[in-house]
Amino acid sequence: MISRRDALLVAGGAAIAGCGRLATEARRRKPAPEYRAKPKDRSARMIDRMSFGWSVEEADRFASLGEAEYVERQLKADFDEPLELTIQLQSLDCLRMNGFELIEIPRGRVTQQLQSAAILRATYSPNQLRERLVDFWSNHFNIYAGKADGAFFKSNEEEQIIRKHALGKFRDMAIAMSKSPAMLVYLDNNQNFKGHPNENYARELMELHTLGIDGGYTQKDIQELARCLTGWTMEDRSIWASHALRARGSFYFDKSKHDDGAKHVFGLDLPAGGGIRDGELVVEHLVSHEEAGKYLAKKLVKFFTGAQNLELEKTVLDQFQKTGGDIPSMVRPIMTAPALIEGPPIMRRPFELMCAALRVSGAATDGGPALQNHLKKMGQPIYEWPLPDGYPVDQLSWATNLLPRWQFVYDMANGKIPNTFVKAPDAVALASQLAHPDFQYA
Repeated sequence: MISRRDALLVAGGAAIAGCGRLATEARRRKPAPEYRAKPKDRSARMIDRMSFGWSVEEADRFASLGEAEYVERQLKADFDEPLELTIQLQSLDCLRMNGFELIEIPRGRVTQQLQSAAILRATYSPNQLRERLVDFWSNHFNIYAGKADGAFFKSNEEEQIIRKHALGKFRDMAIAMSKSPAMLVYLDNNQNFKGHPNENYARELMELHTLGIDGGYTQKDIQELARCLTGWTMEDRSIWASHALRARGSFYFDKSKHDDGAKHVFGLDLPAGGGIRDGELVVEHLVSHEEAGKYLAKKLVKFFTGAQNLELEKTVLDQFQKTGGDIPSMVRPIMTAPALIEGPPIMRRPFELMCAALRVSGAATDGGPALQNHLKKMGQPIYEWPLPDGYPVDQLSWATNLLPRWQFVYDMANGKIPNTFVKAPDAVALASQLAHPDFQYA
């Protein structure tokens, strides 16, 4: 027999979900801006590189502000979010509940909701540079939703760490991520304890999250860092500790499993008895290191311009060092560099292609399973890359899977994707535009 509380929860969830469907329908019925084909000019190239793709609304926003002010507003991410988007997002359980609450919901449904949120934000948010950076950082700190309970804890990490710090300081983001329960479990640090060290998280923290594979660390550094991180895990119970509630799903330092001996990591001496500060001090050392700045500068420049540019990377590194890793200060010179406009074409990854097609066509969508199925066929279901290095950014990884891309374009332009409605007046012309080789690139 269902309890009154459970009945209210079910009714409330249904009401919220219903609001999400109403918001999708409202977006569908909302008058679309006059349809215009994307021009081939500087503004369109800038928008394509800074956002998930040119749209009539984005072009009008760019024109009304001017190039310099548009860049600054995007770096501040201070545009108001559309009401329909806010309502659609509020209808998703994964954004309203914590990880252990979500465990009561089927894993596949939670993953679908995570993907819906990503598609909706990338398509409809006017703060496009922030969304691009959320995509960049989520891939940089990749977590596979399919491992263990990753799907249930990924949303909290995405909201409380990635999105919170995407335009903040890299130092703050990386330090918060070092204690992310989702990351600790994904990279097996819950199995890292005194006498039986597990090096998996320590290795990826250096190789992927901070210094890069050429960052100058050694295998001995990895071993010593793993010792520093013994006892770093996720609380899987709700208990009272020191007169405060330690919630399920939160970070927990288990001192009984910590190796408290002296350590030496990447030039840093740590005396015995440091406890949790062993790991904290090393992470603080790594996230501020020049090698971390070089690694991030190279990744950011290539992400936005499509190629390595040593001069621009040096400028970004200088900003990393001068500002303590302030992300807007690092990204600003890329947004104003000639390389942003003059760089080689960048083949859109499937997620980018999908959002660009939705944006340029003025489509209304719920970002739901039908759309996600196309994303899976194109090879990039969001949050489902099993390796910690994130989805590839090199073009060769995506250049050989074109048929599913063309099928998506055809189905979208011809109204064959449930709950996705195209507002462009000429489906044939739109399909031709989206299938054109030029549209595959930003």
